[in-house]
Amino acid sequence: MVKLACMTLPYRNESLERALEGISRAGYRYVSLGLPHEGIEVPEEDDSTALGRLVTLCERYGLEPVCLVGTNQLAPGQPIERARRRFEAAKVLGVKEILSLGTWGYHQFPDSPLPEEELTRTNNRFVTRFREIAEWAERYGITVTLKPHTGNTATAVHLKQTLEAIGSDFVQACYDPGNVHYYEGIRSEEDMPIIIERLYSFIAKDHRGARANADFPVPGEGDVRFTDLFRQMKEAGFTGSVQVERADGAHPGPWSPVELDEQIRKARTSLESMLKEAGWSEVL
Repeated sequence: MVKLACMTLPYRNESLERALEGISRAGYRYVSLGLPHEGIEVPEEDDSTALGRLVTLCERYGLEPVCLVGTNQLAPGQPIERARRRFEAAKVLGVKEILSLGTWGYHQFPDSPLPEEELTRTNNRFVTRFREIAEWAERYGITVTLKPHTGNTATAVHLKQTLEAIGSDFVQACYDPGNVHYYEGIRSEEDMPIIIERLYSFIAKDHRGARANADFPVPGEGDVRFTDLFRQMKEAGFTGSVQVERADGAHPGPWSPVELDEQIRKARTSLESMLKEAGWSEVL
């Protein structure tokens, strides 16, 4: 069994309620939360009623949260109180995963990487912070995940090294083949096995074209070989969620909500087919 979820990111220019409505209408039972909508943080950290409203909205649209994004709250330099409140929010939502990013590896992508000394300092600061975050994760019984996004999570090798430096079972990997292909120009079916033993969740993002080409189509329409990846995951005993992050291709302008509904519906249908082809008998 695998849980197929959708992030609210495709609807970032719409209200949160419209995002949940569209995700539910597209046939998803699970949702990944925590990204802003119409410029408003979700849930709003300074609004004591925001979390309750979020719970009510998820119930209204029949969606179960499986992940809460916490990149900003967990980041080095932020007050630890922000991280603690993110863990509290995850607990109220019934979420067992808080997703974050590693360090950023560029002054300007793709042609101006950080010097090695600067990157090392940034990475060391990150590891120190996430050792502290890991202690909070253990207290709450919630797993923090890191996904490829240049820097110290650029590839499976980088991600494995970072997880080993943090040294906690409560900080694990979320693999994103679209990011690996877009930022690094490498194939995920050769990269992911290096980190598969620590794989907690998976971002089903496709990418099309050369490195740094901004084209993220519906999963299965780009260059990522999802069926091969899903076979690897099944053989490794993967039990986490598969999350749709985006499926907007190289669209030149903003999408209407109705167009977004259709794109994420296509993503769900395509992923269900590829998961079953890879041997998963039940996709929720």
